[in-house]
Amino acid sequence: MDIPFLKKIIPPGLNFSFLSGKPSRVVGIDIGTYSTKVVQLRYESERAILETYGELLNAGYLKSATGVGSGFLRFLDKDIATLVQDVLRESKVTARDAVLSVPATSGFTVTIPFPKISLQEINDAVPLEARKYVPIPLSEVTLAWTILENDDTRDTIEVLLVAVPKEVVEKFKRIAELTGIRTRAIEIETFSVVRSLIGRDPTTTAVINMGHHSTTLAVVDRGIVRLSHGFNHGSQELTRAIERGLAVSEERAEALKREMGLSDRIEEREITSVMTPLVTSLLTEVNHAMQLYNRKTSRKIQKVDFTGGGSQLKGLIDLAATHFGTEVTRGNPFSRVVTPPFIQPMLQEISPSFSVAIGLALYELTSR
Repeated sequence: MDIPFLKKIIPPGLNFSFLSGKPSRVVGIDIGTYSTKVVQLRYESERAILETYGELLNAGYLKSATGVGSGFLRFLDKDIATLVQDVLRESKVTARDAVLSVPATSGFTVTIPFPKISLQEINDAVPLEARKYVPIPLSEVTLAWTILENDDTRDTIEVLLVAVPKEVVEKFKRIAELTGIRTRAIEIETFSVVRSLIGRDPTTTAVINMGHHSTTLAVVDRGIVRLSHGFNHGSQELTRAIERGLAVSEERAEALKREMGLSDRIEEREITSVMTPLVTSLLTEVNHAMQLYNRKTSRKIQKVDFTGGGSQLKGLIDLAATHFGTEVTRGNPFSRVVTPPFIQPMLQEISPSFSVAIGLALYELTSR
């Protein structure tokens, strides 16, 4: 089965074109390396209404690794399917139409400049150029591309290229079959995050998704992803540092990280001194990538949005604002959907962990 995964309108996803019509309910399923999140939305009058959501830790489910792939992808299909079935049941999800995310580390996203040539010439040239950017044989990936907005003031045309290993797509299809869900689309998580946080905001924004094992930077201009770059640093790195530095258990280290964060209290500096150098190192790498981007374009990054479970670290936003010298916020994807007022404070607190799942569930409702 041939599955294209670029919508005509950005951002891209893996469209299952044999499914026609738009469902009234969709569940976004984000299988992360630390936990699995689901969000069910109901579409009504061009609005997305939150019906239910939930999260389950992967520990206890994903134990037997196959040795192939990275993150949760290296685990057995049946174990992943059991995890998904349980989080759907515990969260009281009723929708069977689902959109799933591909980890950013399992796909390749790059913007390629071309001279101003015809559409046919670009389509002919992209597969040849793709070999320079995709680090595995093209015969092993599902490849798609789209032309970004054409700026008449420039002498080049930018093409957004997306590639996902075929084995990753096949694994998701097997998991969906075992779980009993109808897969509407499969999408690289970067685009899901952008949809849930940015939408149609034209402001040039850097979105930093700080996960358990890795962090992803996406630069978005006029709602379109212009840059996607990954860093091999995540929140687990901070937990491991506390565990080693203070000689405590992993559970205690995780608790200390969440409770203390980057505290400036004298009595908590021992913990802070372990984490701050690691966080500063990550921010330095991210800032370097952002500055490289700024040097190549006239539309500079104007603000930074943090998301992902790791972004809930206390003190991170203030430290990042000082480091970047620009406006820094923690995004709230639940603000993009209709929710009961009485639970909004609680949703805002947990929202960074649900950016991908909300963006997935919004896939069928909006193009961005």
